[in-house]
Amino acid sequence: MKGVSIKQLDAIIMLDEDGKRIAVKYYTNVLENKDENKNRNQCGSNLMNSNQLYSKENMNSFYDETYNDLKTVDDQKQFEHDLVDKIKKMSSLMNEIEILVSNQYIILCLPINDIYIFIVGDENSNELVLYEVMKAIQDSLNNITNNNIGKKQLIDKLDSVFLLLDEIIDNGIIMETNSNIIVNRLYMNEGDIQDLTSLNQAISSAKDNIIRSLLSGA
Repeated sequence: MKGVSIKQLDAIIMLDEDGKRIAVKYYTNVLENKDENKNRNQCGSNLMNSNQLYSKENMNSFYDETYNDLKTVDDQKQFEHDLVDKIKKMSSLMNEIEILVSNQYIILCLPINDIYIFIVGDENSNELVLYEVMKAIQDSLNNITNNNIGKKQLIDKLDSVFLLLDEIIDNGIIMETNSNIIVNRLYMNEGDIQDLTSLNQAISSAKDNIIRSLLSGA
C-alpha cells in the first residue's frame, strides 16, 4: 500500500556533549510515498562543510543501519548515540554547520559550546532547505538566550525551545524560517500564557477570599 507524504524533516535533535537529550522532536509517523518492498538505496557517507556539494560518488562508508526508521525511542537513542560518537571523531569546528550523509538520512550538525544540534532529513532532502532550518533555529535560540546558547540556558528555557521548534516545523513540514517572525510569535504565545496564568491566579484568589468570608461569617 502506498501513502502520500509532504514531510520535509525526520527529526530535530538537541543533545549535550555527552549525547544526553535536551530537546528532541521526531516526525516519523507520517505516511511515506514508497512501495513496502522497495529496497533502500545503499550509499556511503561523508562529513562536509556546508558550502561543499553533496556527491554520492565520493562518500565513505558510514551507517549501514536503518534504525527501524526511527520509530521507537530505543532506535532514536541509538541513532543519537551514533551521531555524537561520529561527530566527536571528526575535526568539526565550533559554530560551523556540517553535513553528514548516510545510507538513509542527510543530517546537518551544528556544535555550539556544550551542545549539538542535528537536523535530520531523508536521503532525498535538499541540503539548502535543511540549512535554512538550522539557521532559523540557531538565530531564534540566540535571541532567547542573549547569544549564549548552551545546555543550561536551553534547559532554563525549555518551554520556549519547544515552542520555537513548533513554530518552525509542524509534523515534519517546514512552516517558517524567518527568525524574527518565529521569535515574535513565541513572545505572543508566552504573553497569552502569562495572561491566562494571571487570570487563573486572580480567579483562584477571588475564590479563596469568598470562602474565607463565608467561613468567617459562619
